[in-house]
Amino acid sequence: MPRVLIGPTKTNIHNNEYGKSYNLLNNLYDDNFTVDIYTRTVSDTLSPENVTVYPLGGSNRISFYSKLYYRLFTELRKGAADIYHHMNLSYRWFNPILVSGLHADIPVVVGPCQTGHAIMAEEFNRMLSFWVGRNLPRPLTDPLHTIVDATRDVILDPPRMDLFRRTLDAADRIVVVDQEAYEMYADLVDESKLRTIPLGVDPDVFEYSEPDDSQELVAIGSLRERKGYDILFEAFDQIQEEYPEVHLHVFGDGPLEDELVAQTKRLDIDENVTFHGYVDQSIVREHLSRARAFIHPSRSEGFSLVRLEAMSSGCPVVVTDVSGANEMVRDGKEGFVVPIESPEPIADAVTTLLSDYELTKQISRQARHRVEEKYDWRKIAEEYLDLYRSLST
Repeated sequence: MPRVLIGPTKTNIHNNEYGKSYNLLNNLYDDNFTVDIYTRTVSDTLSPENVTVYPLGGSNRISFYSKLYYRLFTELRKGAADIYHHMNLSYRWFNPILVSGLHADIPVVVGPCQTGHAIMAEEFNRMLSFWVGRNLPRPLTDPLHTIVDATRDVILDPPRMDLFRRTLDAADRIVVVDQEAYEMYADLVDESKLRTIPLGVDPDVFEYSEPDDSQELVAIGSLRERKGYDILFEAFDQIQEEYPEVHLHVFGDGPLEDELVAQTKRLDIDENVTFHGYVDQSIVREHLSRARAFIHPSRSEGFSLVRLEAMSSGCPVVVTDVSGANEMVRDGKEGFVVPIESPEPIADAVTTLLSDYELTKQISRQARHRVEEKYDWRKIAEEYLDLYRSLST
C-alpha cells in the first residue's frame, strides 16, 4: 500500500482559525493509501483511519523544525515513503531537504501555494512576534522593518528566491490555489508541474440559511491595518446616512481596537457599530446566517477563507479586489468585488443589497452553490488523492 509522508503542515493540527491543514487531512479518506503526518502538536483528532499524525513537540519552533526535518530526512533516505508532500510552503520560503537533493528518488508534491502578502510594518511586527514567541513593541520592530524593507530587494530577496526556486525545482507537482497564484508560479517553474486546487470550507459546519430581511451587517477579521476597517467605517458612515437603522457587527480583536473605536465615535456611527471582540465560531456562524451582507475590506489577503465561510452560510459578500477575489466571488453573482481603499464602492454595494431583498436572496443562493460546486473540502481532498494516485502509478 503506497505511503504518503506529509510535513511540514501547520505546527498545530486543529480546526480553529479556518483549520486549513486539519480540514484537508481530515478528508483524505482512501483505503488504498497510508498517510503519515509529522507536526508539532495536535489539538483535534482526525477521522480517517488511513491517516496518522505524529506530534514531535519541541520547546520552540527552532527545536521543532530541527526534529521535523531530521525525521523527514531519515524516512525519505531509507525509502519509507512513496510520495513526499511538503504541505505548508510560504512564498519565498524553502525546504532544506529538497534544496539539498537529499530526498532520494521519491515523487514530491508541494502546496497548497498562495501568492505573497503585502508586508507592512504592522505585519512585519506580527510575523517577528510569532517567530520569537512573544509580542514585540512596534517601536522596536518598526526601525528594523524600515531597514529590512530598504535592503530586501538587494540583499535578502536574491538568496531567498534562489532557495525558493530550488525547492520548487525539486517538486514533481506544485499545487496552487487560484489563477493568480498559477500565473505567479508559472514564471518560476515549468507549467506542466502546476495544478490548481483551491482551499475550501466545510458546508456542513457553515450551513446555508436564507438571509433575513434586516439591516444587519457583519465584518470579521483582526483589528489591524491590513484588514481595512478604517475604510469600512468611512463607507458605513455613508450607508448610515441612507439607512439610519443599519447595524454593523465587528468580530475580532487586535492592536488597533482603541483607534478604531475612536474613529466610530468621531464619525458618529458608534451607536450603530458593535465590537464583539474574539468570540466562539458558533456565534460568528449565527450572525452570518441572518446578516444582510458580509463586508471584507482588506488591503491584502492570501486565499481568504472567511469569505468562503460567509458564502457557505448564504451571506452575500462585499469584498475588496485582492488576490484571487474575482475567481472566488464573481462580481454581481455571489456578491460584489470593489476596489481597495475605496469607501464609496463599498457603500454603493451594501446599499444595493439593503434596497433589494429579492436580489439579496438570489445572491445568497448563488454564493452557496458556488461553495458546493468548487470549495467543499471533501471535493478538494479528492483532488489531492487523485494527484497522489497519478504519482504512485
